[in-house]
Amino acid sequence: MRALLTPILTVLLAAAGPAAAAPPAAPSVKGASASACSLSRADQAWLDRAMKAWDLTSRKITHIARVKNIQAVIFDAKCRLISATAMNGGPQTWRAARHSGKVALPNGEIIPANVISFANSNAKGNFFVMSTPSVWRAGDVNGQFGLETLMVAVVLHEGTHVAQFPTYGARMSALAERYHLPETFNDDSIQLRFQGNPAIAASVAREIDLLLRAAVAPDRRSALKLAREARALMTARQDKYYPAKDAYLREAEDIWLTLEGSAQWAGYQWVIRRDGGAIPRAVAYKAFGKRGKWWSQEEGFALFMALDRLTGDEWKHHVFGDGAKTGLQMLDEALAAKR
Repeated sequence: MRALLTPILTVLLAAAGPAAAAPPAAPSVKGASASACSLSRADQAWLDRAMKAWDLTSRKITHIARVKNIQAVIFDAKCRLISATAMNGGPQTWRAARHSGKVALPNGEIIPANVISFANSNAKGNFFVMSTPSVWRAGDVNGQFGLETLMVAVVLHEGTHVAQFPTYGARMSALAERYHLPETFNDDSIQLRFQGNPAIAASVAREIDLLLRAAVAPDRRSALKLAREARALMTARQDKYYPAKDAYLREAEDIWLTLEGSAQWAGYQWVIRRDGGAIPRAVAYKAFGKRGKWWSQEEGFALFMALDRLTGDEWKHHVFGDGAKTGLQMLDEALAAKR
């Protein structure tokens, strides 16, 4: 999973695996202008499931208020579908049009019809873009617990980010402008900057492990102890490796952990629900918690699992609502509270 928020926030949550055969073509696309083109039966079934999952997650997991004016853009190797209603609580109405390997986006950009998933916000509104499972399979992408289920989690991740554009997204954009950061600055930039430093990598791995252990600790006292140890390690790491001239790295890390961690948490919660992905908790926990690649997603997920343990639903009001507090700010408050 990759992310870029200035100016585009892009997330790709996938695990490489063996290629699988593409599904056969279907005669029509539900609710679309079918005379133009249509998805395969399998791709259409995935899209229907993904939109249903977004609705369920918005209402019962994150309680995100409906995001206004978001367009969903879905495409396979030959067909592009666009809906202005499907992710806004409206009808599953799609406009379909053929493409020749290049996909036109609502902002005028043209992208190749490859494996991709991202969300964007501009003056005209928000849009979400994703290629279908048949495209991902053709690109040798698979998932630990089924590609279609994994890709639904990606939709939930991206949809969560769209809802966070006005809050944490705006905060990151302001930070980038204030410190004249390059447009390529994203959630992996800090990790890539210190790539090859074994001490930092070891600290982050330990922080993640402690937060995940705090999330499943048998009692609150144990959870607090583990979370405090994780936070102390994080602070020591930042004190040592983030010099005064790069003080923005602390704030940037907090925002990225909040964005990526909460979006991962939302996907995970749907994945383990009986009326969602119906994946065994242990399998999903391993897949989301310790994938061993991108720190912001893994540590962010661990952070919100720990927050869930320490504060219950209290953090959701900010993270999926007003954005007044970041994940680390709320963790610090929980650790300081006398209860």
